[in-house]
Amino acid sequence: MSQLVLDRNARLLLQAKAHHLDPVVLLGGNGLTEAVIKEVDRALTAHGLIKVKVPSDDREERTAIFEELADKLGAAKITQIGKLLVLFRPIPEKEETQETPKVKKAAPAAARKTGAKARNNRKRLTEMIQNKNKEAKSLPWGKTVKKGKTPKGQVKAVGAKGKTLGSRLASKNKGISEE
Repeated sequence: MSQLVLDRNARLLLQAKAHHLDPVVLLGGNGLTEAVIKEVDRALTAHGLIKVKVPSDDREERTAIFEELADKLGAAKITQIGKLLVLFRPIPEKEETQETPKVKKAAPAAARKTGAKARNNRKRLTEMIQNKNKEAKSLPWGKTVKKGKTPKGQVKAVGAKGKTLGSRLASKNKGISEE
């Protein structure tokens, strides 16, 4: 394979992205071996943009390793800063599999009950009771609905001072302060 050549702006952008990366591959005392090349290839496939750390003190040797990695793997040389080499190769697109992902199906409309629907039913029943409709009183919880009470007789929430939260909020709206 040959090296991937990028224009200046693309290289500078990738160099900025690589600034915060840690080295993914560290070369050992044996230098550039086939195992190291395979590991760099795997890292490029997984990440796209990687840093490789070369322990050699010889600048020409580091440059030769940089050139060889870029040539063998078809990667672009982004930058070489001291003992760190930055390589880039676009991540290959994954092939679509035959298996489609499982999609969660919605429940049938009759089985779902929303809060808004229940609230509207309670409002309608409250209006029927307040208008003294005889049908409403015969419903299972129709007798519990009175002005200011909930249809199923739930307890109102109580604040820290022992007053119901609804009355405390109502008094604040009227301009009366409790403090």
